[in-house]
Amino acid sequence: MFITPTLHIVEESECPAPDTPLGLLTEESWLIDTEVRYYLRARNSAWHLKMVFVDVHNAMRFITRKIDVYYSEQKALTYAKILQRGIRKDARGTLKSEWDAFRICTN
Repeated sequence: MFITPTLHIVEESECPAPDTPLGLLTEESWLIDTEVRYYLRARNSAWHLKMVFVDVHNAMRFITRKIDVYYSEQKALTYAKILQRGIRKDARGTLKSEWDAFRICTN
């Protein structure tokens, strides 16, 4: 392999990664009691799938996670339902939150 002699290479010392990605799991114990829903959105000729985790005790607290992009609505819907069933598996049964928690009037 040929390396140009004029190429300036800076060696950096190693440092540990920040704890922010795993900090979510340690601080958010409410994720154990969540209802799992999916959100499909059509954008730029593709279907974007997001999973929504809604707290059963407080519907105003939720987290969304981007899953993937699909180019067929049927394929996106199939994967959303499969993932939702897999994530929902719990010995306590399916947890449900209040649908009218936001009290949105559609009139």
